[in-house]
Amino acid sequence: MDPADNEPISQNHWSAIEALRDIESDSMWEHVFALRKEGTSDVLKRALTWCCDLDPFRRSIGVTILAQLGDDGKKYAEEAKEMILSLIRHERDEEVITSLISAVNFREIAEGTGWLISLAEHSSKDVRWRVAWGLPIPNQHDAELNRRAVETLIRLSNDPEPQVRDWATFSLSQTNEDSTAIREALLNRMKDTDFDTRSEAAIGLAKRHDARGLPLLIENLKSDRVGELFVEAAEIYANPCLSPALVALQRWWDVDPELLNKAITACSNSEF
Repeated sequence: MDPADNEPISQNHWSAIEALRDIESDSMWEHVFALRKEGTSDVLKRALTWCCDLDPFRRSIGVTILAQLGDDGKKYAEEAKEMILSLIRHERDEEVITSLISAVNFREIAEGTGWLISLAEHSSKDVRWRVAWGLPIPNQHDAELNRRAVETLIRLSNDPEPQVRDWATFSLSQTNEDSTAIREALLNRMKDTDFDTRSEAAIGLAKRHDARGLPLLIENLKSDRVGELFVEAAEIYANPCLSPALVALQRWWDVDPELLNKAITACSNSEF
């Protein structure tokens, strides 16, 4: 098929995005994702044009499409990277900034790490949680920037907004980095008032086998709200002190009986 034959289909997607711009419905995002997947040179060209538009909505959509092009999301890597790095130097619109953060992460643009770190004190909680989600940047091999990224996540894990704390804690939990500062941050979040944040912290401490998390995990396992991550953390710890709380859960916890059984087995077979 001649690529030109796809042009009317692409145009329909662009037109639909414009028509739905004030609604931001799931339908609008379906058109965005369709253009991403299509990933033709025409889509690239239009996305680059929108990235330079005076209209922040168009810039945001242009960046969002550039963030992932083609079936693997990596198509036109150099063109996308050049535009993204150009925009982060001067962009001030909050919606465009959040789109750029995602693009830097998806495209693994290591050169954008310093910019993300600089946004950690942004007045918008939406920007801050996106930074917490986006750090550390994959493919970042600069040890100093990695250190600063982790320090930034530690600060964000203490943010006033629960959503920011949750994502920062998740990112700290998932990183392979380990330090006293990271463990202290995760331990503090195990005492958080936010359920999701506590859950992520439990996984992070379990992965590092920090025994200080055990009493707090038992406390959560004995509560009237027990999420899968707490049971998963118990399985990772594989510590017999967790067995009584896990066995007691069998009386009522039906979220994932298989996971609960695995956790009980892990703690029962432990050599601690």
